[in-house]
Amino acid sequence: MAARKNDIITQEMRSLLPYYLVVNAAYFAIVLVLFFALGFDYTLITGAIFGNIVCVLNFYILGITAQIAVKKNAKAAQTYMNTMYCIRYLGLFAAMSIAALVPFINLFTAIIPLLFPKIVITIRTFREKDN
Repeated sequence: MAARKNDIITQEMRSLLPYYLVVNAAYFAIVLVLFFALGFDYTLITGAIFGNIVCVLNFYILGITAQIAVKKNAKAAQTYMNTMYCIRYLGLFAAMSIAALVPFINLFTAIIPLLFPKIVITIRTFREKDN
C-alpha cells in the first residue's frame, strides 16, 4: 500500500515538471531582458540561479518527506510532516538570509523562484479543470 502511495506521489511530482520548466523559462527570459536593460547586472542572473536551486531542493525535499510520511501511521506522519515543514522553512530562511548578505546575489531575483511551485500547481489545476 505504501509503495502504491509513493508511486502516486512520484507521478504527481513528475507531472508538475513540464509546467515548472515553462514558468522557469519565462522567468529567465525576463531576467535576461533585465540583465541587458540594467547594464549587465550579473547579480540578477546569480540571484535567479541561486533561487532556482533553493526552490528545486525545497520541492525535492518535500517529495521525499511525503514519500516517507506515507509509510507511517497517521499521527506519526502528521508529526513528521509538521517537523519537516519547520525545518524546510528554516532552511529557506537561512538560504534567503545568505542571499541578502552576499553582495553578488540579487535578493529579489532569488526570492521569486520560491513562488514557482504555487504558480505551477495553480496553472496545472486550471488546465486540468478545462479538460
